[in-house]
Amino acid sequence: MSWKLGVIGMGPRGLSLLDRLSNLSAEHNISIEIHIFEPGVPGCGVHQLEQPAYLLTNTVCGQITAFGSTQSPALRPIGRPSLFEWARSRNYEIIERGYSRRLVQENDYLPRVVLGQYLNWAFRYIMRNLPSHIHSVLHKISVNEVCETSDRQIEILTKTQRVLVDGVVLCTGHSNENSTVPLTTDIGFGHQPYPVENLLRELPDKHRIGVEGMGLSALDVISAATIGRGGRFVRKGAILTYLPSGRELQIVCYSRSGLPLSARASNQKTSQWNYQPIFASIDNIKARRSLYSIDQSPKQKLDFRSDVLPLIQAEMEFIYYTTYFRRTKGAESAEQLAEAYIRSGPKSEEVKTLLSKIPEASRFCWRSLVNAVPEAITLDADKYRKWLLSQLRRDLEEARLGNLDSPLKAACDVLRDIRPSIRYAIDFAGVTPQSHRFFLNEFVPIMNRLAVGPPLQKLEEFLVLLEAGIIDVGTGPARTVAPLPDRDGFMIKGTAGEREVDELVSARIPLAYSDSRASTIIQSLMSSRIARPYKNEGFSPGGLDVTEKFRIVSRDGRASSPIWALGTPTEGPKFYTYVLSVPGATNSPLNEAESCVKDILESIQNDALRKPSALGEFNNQLAMPSSPVF
Repeated sequence: MSWKLGVIGMGPRGLSLLDRLSNLSAEHNISIEIHIFEPGVPGCGVHQLEQPAYLLTNTVCGQITAFGSTQSPALRPIGRPSLFEWARSRNYEIIERGYSRRLVQENDYLPRVVLGQYLNWAFRYIMRNLPSHIHSVLHKISVNEVCETSDRQIEILTKTQRVLVDGVVLCTGHSNENSTVPLTTDIGFGHQPYPVENLLRELPDKHRIGVEGMGLSALDVISAATIGRGGRFVRKGAILTYLPSGRELQIVCYSRSGLPLSARASNQKTSQWNYQPIFASIDNIKARRSLYSIDQSPKQKLDFRSDVLPLIQAEMEFIYYTTYFRRTKGAESAEQLAEAYIRSGPKSEEVKTLLSKIPEASRFCWRSLVNAVPEAITLDADKYRKWLLSQLRRDLEEARLGNLDSPLKAACDVLRDIRPSIRYAIDFAGVTPQSHRFFLNEFVPIMNRLAVGPPLQKLEEFLVLLEAGIIDVGTGPARTVAPLPDRDGFMIKGTAGEREVDELVSARIPLAYSDSRASTIIQSLMSSRIARPYKNEGFSPGGLDVTEKFRIVSRDGRASSPIWALGTPTEGPKFYTYVLSVPGATNSPLNEAESCVKDILESIQNDALRKPSALGEFNNQLAMPSSPVF
C-alpha cells in the first residue's frame, strides 16, 4: 500500500520538491504514490514555452539549476546539469552584434523560453529516473479546492475529479486566475503586464500606452512594444542603435520615484562563488539577537533599521573601498585596508586614516545611492530627462566594469551575496513588526533597484529608446493617474508635466502575496480554517502561515494537517521566494524543499494507516527510456 501525496503546481518549486523527494526517500523503504496537478507544461511555471525570445532571464545561466545533490548516481544517470551545461550540451548559440554567433557561455542571460525548455526537460528527466518505490500520476488539470475529510484524508477537487490523498504540497507559484483584472497601485491602475506579447498584439500602430514602473516588468513591456512589433537593435562597435519598424507603440514611462533600476553588472563571479560576509554574517546577526535574550526563550526579534541595516551598510562599504583600493592602489594596499577593517572595524581611526585621501566624489555614500531624484530637477521635464539620461549612462559605464572591478557595482552586488543573512534576520518574524514594515516598504525597493536590476543589455536598450524619443518620461515622478472625463483614455500627472495615454499597463508587480491575489485553493483553505494568513504580531506581510518545515498552520494555531506549502504562497513568513536555485548554494529553494520533504517522510513514518492505492501497483505512468545526452 502506498502513501499518497498530492503536489499542486509543477513549476520550479514543484520541481525542487520532486528532486528532493526522489533523493531523500531512497533512504526509506516506503511506497509513495505522487499525484501531480499541473494544467500547463510541467516544470516551467511562469517560464512558458510560447513566449518570445526577446524576454531574457534575469540571472546568468551558470547560476541556475534544477538539481540538488544526490547519494544515488542511478537517480541522475547523466549528471545534474545547470542551465548553462544543458544549453551548452545542445550547442545553443548566442547571436552577437545582430549577426555573429557563438556558443553559450556561463555568464550569458538566456531567453526565458530556453529556461522553460530546460525546466520541462528536468521534469521529464527526474520522472523517468524515479526510484522504484515512487509511482506517479500527472493530472493535466487545475485544482479548484482542497479540503480535509472526516477520516483525516485530504480531498483534492478539480472540475472533473475527486482525488483522495494522505498529504498535499502547494507549489502554486504566481496565481494567474485574475490575470485579466486590472491591478490597482498607489498611483493608479492598469492592465497586468503578462503575457506581454498578448497584451500588446492587438493595439494599433502608434497607440499611446502608459507604463507604470521602470523595472524588470516595464522593460518587458517596452521590448514587446518595440522589438515585438518589428523594431531591431543593431550594434556597430560600441554603439547601439534602434531601427524602428514604424509599428511601435508610443510609450510614456512613469513611476512614483522616477528612478529606474540599476543594470546588473557584467558577471565576473564563477558559478562556485561563495562569498563569506565579514560584517553582515549570520553569526553577527545571531550575536545582535542574543543581546535581547534574558532567558532561554526562542529567538528574540531584531529592529531591522538599528540592528541589521548597519551591518549591511558596513558590508557594502567594506567591498566598495577594498575594490576601490585594488583598482587604484593595487592588491597589497587593498589587503592592508581589508585587514584594518576586520581588525579595527569600519568606524575605527585606523580605517578613517587609510580612507582620508580618497576624493570626496569617490567616497561610498549610502544616502546618494538611496535618495530620490533632486527636487529641482523633478519640476522641469527637460531637466529630468537629461538627468535620467546622465544617470543611465553613468550606471552602464559602471556595469561594464563588472561586479568585481567596479567599486560601486561590487558593493551593490554584495546585497545578493548576503541574501542568506538577510533571510535569516527576517524569516519567521525575526524582526519587530514596525521594522518588518520598514524592511518591505522602504528597504526592499532600494535593494531591488541596486542589486536586482535587468541585464546590462536591457538597460542599454532603454537608454537608446529614451534618446530616440520612443520612450517619453516627461511627467517626471508621477503623482496621479485618472480616466479622461470626456473620452477613452487616461491622464498621468507628475511633478514635471502631464501626458494623455490610450491604455495603462501596471508593470510594477507587488512583492507581497496578498489575500486578494491568492488562488481559489488558498482562499478555500482559509475559509475552512485549515490555513490562516501569516502575521508578525500586528503586521501582515502577506502569505500563508507555515512552520519552519513549511507545514501549514491552521486558524487555531495548530500545524497538524498534512498540508505543506513552498514558494510564493509563503512569501511573508519567508523572504524572497521568487528566486531559482543556484548550483551548490546552501540557501536556496532546493534546501527549503529538502526541509519540507524531511517533514513529509517523518509524517509517513508516523502514519500508522496505510490505505491501498485506487490504482493498485503500477509502473510509472510517465516512464521513458534514459537518454545518453542532456
